[in-house]
Amino acid sequence: MYVLIIYTLNVLRYLAEYVERPMPQKKALLQGIKVIELSTMVFGPAAGVVLSDFGADVIKIEPPGIGDLNRNWHKIAGLPVSEVPYAFQMTNRNKKSVVLDLKTEAGQDAVYRLASKADVFITNYRLKAINRLKIDYETIRAKNPKIIYALATGYGQKGEEKDKPGYDTVCYWTRSGIEMHLFPYDGWLSTFPFGAGDHPSAMSLFGAIMSGLYQRQQTGRGCEVSSSLLANGTWANSVMIQAGLVNAEYREKRPRDQAYNFISLNYRTKDEKLLKLTLVNSGRDWAAFCKAIRKPDFIEDEKFSSSEKRIENMPLLIREISDSFAKENMDYWLSRLTAYDIPHSKVFNYDEAANDQQKIENNIIVPLEHPEYGSVRTVSSPFDVSGFEKKEPGPAPKLGEHTEEVLREIGYSEKELAGYLDFENYS
Repeated sequence: MYVLIIYTLNVLRYLAEYVERPMPQKKALLQGIKVIELSTMVFGPAAGVVLSDFGADVIKIEPPGIGDLNRNWHKIAGLPVSEVPYAFQMTNRNKKSVVLDLKTEAGQDAVYRLASKADVFITNYRLKAINRLKIDYETIRAKNPKIIYALATGYGQKGEEKDKPGYDTVCYWTRSGIEMHLFPYDGWLSTFPFGAGDHPSAMSLFGAIMSGLYQRQQTGRGCEVSSSLLANGTWANSVMIQAGLVNAEYREKRPRDQAYNFISLNYRTKDEKLLKLTLVNSGRDWAAFCKAIRKPDFIEDEKFSSSEKRIENMPLLIREISDSFAKENMDYWLSRLTAYDIPHSKVFNYDEAANDQQKIENNIIVPLEHPEYGSVRTVSSPFDVSGFEKKEPGPAPKLGEHTEEVLREIGYSEKELAGYLDFENYS
């Protein structure tokens, strides 16, 4: 009994010490990685923001004057109206801004000194500008053989179009065939959302950077990695393009009521909202779907009882399903389709997309405390790594906010700093 008491006291003492001991903090995955980002607009900066989310120190170099064009792109006609520079904030949180004029010898020297101490160098400048400003891979590698040089282009590095200006609207959506595929039967009504091709393309560039860092770990050598909007758009639509590569016969476009299949159409409900149906495994789910839309007789109906019959009578089937959905409000159908395990979604507007509880619970939409705009929210990068925490989202930097701090860190003297700290030089 005495031994048991002593043992119990020792266990309690250990537990007390353990509770008092501070819990180890989770380390940022990319802590200690220094990134120089000489990029503008979205493609390059979006890759940089993912690196910053995981703890990398990202130094954004901007030209004097207006800096990155994306600082003011939220003011473009047609985009949502706000005094908050939401476009720039989205892809530049937690970065440091340094203003350098790369057209000057002093500016070039500063870039080289920064690159000599960096792990990653990101640019999406056009190829001619990269060569003119002497920030090409060979030049940067000469300053730092271990650097991972990440190049983001519109059309790639070869071919007649390599020097053309490229944005996701033309390189990603149009050249991939996606725009043609989605083009409404009766004419185009709007444009693609801002940056909607740049952001997925940036994930490819991020993956390339991480692959470069991995190979450096294995070999001790740096390398160039690259990705293009043209390649990413092609990858996004690769199934349809692959069809063409095997000489498949593409079908002509049809209006909705003559669609080839009912399984992925939008249906309007009684309260004039749109419901998206995605009945991928229609063979398995046909009976459950018929019950869900209160058409159990369709299961055995000779016009619809088999896949072949449904194809033969598709216009009639689409009309019947549309009529069914039009008899009840959206909430009714969301509940009923969920109960029958039918893949579906309400077609969200932007307010609904931003306040989606499923996104909030999965830390897709996360809080952000901004010193100027207060408590707001932002979109997190789209993956997590167990055992590591993302950096808490912070504000995007003001133009040139960290010029002095960063240049001091790489050894600039007071005399060298004098030219950079004149406000007119970087604001």
